[in-house]
Amino acid sequence: MIKKLAVIMLLLCAATLAFAADQTTGQATTQTDQDYINKLYYRHNKLELLTRRRLIDEKRNYNNTDINTTTFYLPSYRDSSTNITSQSYEKSETKVINEWFIYLGGISEISDLEFLKVVGDDRELARAQSIEDQKGSMRFIGNIFIGSGLGVMLGGAALGADSKFVTAGALGMVVGFFIDAFNGTPAHYIKPAYAQQKIDEYNVGLKQKLNLPLNYE
Repeated sequence: MIKKLAVIMLLLCAATLAFAADQTTGQATTQTDQDYINKLYYRHNKLELLTRRRLIDEKRNYNNTDINTTTFYLPSYRDSSTNITSQSYEKSETKVINEWFIYLGGISEISDLEFLKVVGDDRELARAQSIEDQKGSMRFIGNIFIGSGLGVMLGGAALGADSKFVTAGALGMVVGFFIDAFNGTPAHYIKPAYAQQKIDEYNVGLKQKLNLPLNYE
């Protein structure tokens, strides 16, 4: 009887240990899966600042032509000589252009406004948006000048109006083009140093939220 009880107790202990081992393994597997999911989420949502350097070769040609005419007069005599001198210069220069871009998840390039929304800097976002709105308003005015100028030119030409109307239309178009050119959307509203600082803060916060090591890339 005692032997049977001992056997039963051993079996119960073995079953308990096996169940505990299964639970531990299951929890470890679940944690491993969650770590993998967290790493994927970070990889798809991290921010990066990438730079690119471009080299542009510029060539300029300068041509200079001097024409000197000398005329010698005497009574009943005239002598004229012309001297033409041409000079040509060529200048070659290599310009280095440094560009930088912000990427989300290492794939999608995002604008400054989108970046400021992601990092949650509302004050800087409002400043950049205000500048863009002002430039957009100026471009709208420039387009009005262009459209009005074109209409005046075509209408004046079709109706045989005075050349002043056609000239005024052309000047209106030129003014409109200049307004558009000087109010184009800039490549960036923020400085790269500021962007890198915010990127570092955002990525560190994201790692802490996902319980990832700070040195994880």
